[in-house]
Amino acid sequence: MKRIKILFLILLIPATYIIYAQDDFETKLLLKFHTITSEEMMTWIEKLCSPEFMGRLSGTPEYIASAEWVAANLKDWGIKPGGDNGTYFQWFDAPYTVVNDIGSLSLKISEPDGSSIIKNYIYPDEFYPGMNSGNGEITAEVVFVGFGVTAPELNYDDYEGIDVKGKIVLVNRDVPPVDARNPEYKKWVGYCYHQYKLENAVKHGAEGFLYIDGASANPNISYDPSIIVCGIGPQPLADIFSGLATTNAEVLDKIRKSNKPASFNTGKTMTIKANTTRYPEGRGCNVVGIIEGTDPVLKDEAIIIGGHLDAVGTAGKTVNGALDNASGIVDIMGAAKAMAQSGIKLKRSVVFLFIGGEETGLHGSRLHAQKPALPKEKILVFINLDMVGNGTGLAVNTSAPYKLLLSYFEEANTKYIHRPFRGSAPEPSEYYGRPRSDTYNFSSRGYRTMSIFTTGGYKKVFYHLPGDDPDAVTIEIMEDVAKMIYVALTNMANDSELKF
Repeated sequence: MKRIKILFLILLIPATYIIYAQDDFETKLLLKFHTITSEEMMTWIEKLCSPEFMGRLSGTPEYIASAEWVAANLKDWGIKPGGDNGTYFQWFDAPYTVVNDIGSLSLKISEPDGSSIIKNYIYPDEFYPGMNSGNGEITAEVVFVGFGVTAPELNYDDYEGIDVKGKIVLVNRDVPPVDARNPEYKKWVGYCYHQYKLENAVKHGAEGFLYIDGASANPNISYDPSIIVCGIGPQPLADIFSGLATTNAEVLDKIRKSNKPASFNTGKTMTIKANTTRYPEGRGCNVVGIIEGTDPVLKDEAIIIGGHLDAVGTAGKTVNGALDNASGIVDIMGAAKAMAQSGIKLKRSVVFLFIGGEETGLHGSRLHAQKPALPKEKILVFINLDMVGNGTGLAVNTSAPYKLLLSYFEEANTKYIHRPFRGSAPEPSEYYGRPRSDTYNFSSRGYRTMSIFTTGGYKKVFYHLPGDDPDAVTIEIMEDVAKMIYVALTNMANDSELKF
């Protein structure tokens, strides 16, 4: 009988230890879960949107100051540096342009009696100064050039048979294939970039560039001093097409159906004025922090979670970038602080990546995808947050082969947060998304990627516009995003076999 009791006790000890360890883990997890508060997160939002940082345009001293502020917080929380030479910073060249005032956009309207009147457009509702425009003024005819693409290998050229020398070109975003999930879209990806479109216009001799982008700040068009750039909204676009018996939408539909260009001279004359100063020596940076894993084997594996720290700077008025993307940064900071201070030892490493140069052309994410803090083959997944701060529900996307990764976030929400939740894993599996998000630079280089969103947005979105201030975010949903990340990443880092 004694032997049976002893055997029973021997068998009971491991079970008791496991229960105790589970209870201890849960206690530590919840203790820091409840320290993630909307009040503290709002102070961080307000700091990032303060005049001190002037819209956080990459390359500027103000952006560097914001990066130093983030790094100082990571240091205070005990998160180790993962940047260059033992620092938190991963540097890259970031030339930038300062827009000294709003400039102007006007249309010459000819009257039947031969006279003319000038219609001036309103900033920022109808036009927005080119954030990388050359300095000066141009008055010229507007020439519609569709998507502004010259792709001989695809038998497509918007500039074929049309003379734009000395003229102002009118250019649409994107490319003829409209569905980014279509395998054919991959052939066109290089022509999606705003930089390419501007450079192609210069190559064809244009001296003015009107970009149909909803009249918002757009600092990721290439800089060329020979061309004056301006973004336009619906009203100037409608005025250009007035009397032409068609609309921009109808012409684009025709191009997409036929896969043939439909460029033409509009006969309309416009004037663009820009007052800009170029700073070619600017430098930008990513901020990189690491919580190192403790498992002898699994510590070499890593999860990266990131979002872009930069915004679009100042043009007439400062665009503070609260939703885009101080929201994503603050969500990550909330989770990072809790993970660093929870007392839970992580088996795997977690990298916190605060990305520079997103708004100016995805420069920071391109650099980190090429030179990650830890070896690429050990990076299990990159998780991106961009504009995650307006709404009532939570959403997480990934790609089909690793859709099981969604379960970590869904379980965190189900057990602790209780928000409406949507998880999706679209095809094609190895690649998705247009080249306008940091996710693209990772997914196109073979990394597993995920994106976190919010749903049910009810506040007005000031996308790349004045008004993207702290009151444009929903701080309560941001608190829950941070809590979901905290729980999900802690479980992902400690799962013996990560779900793929």
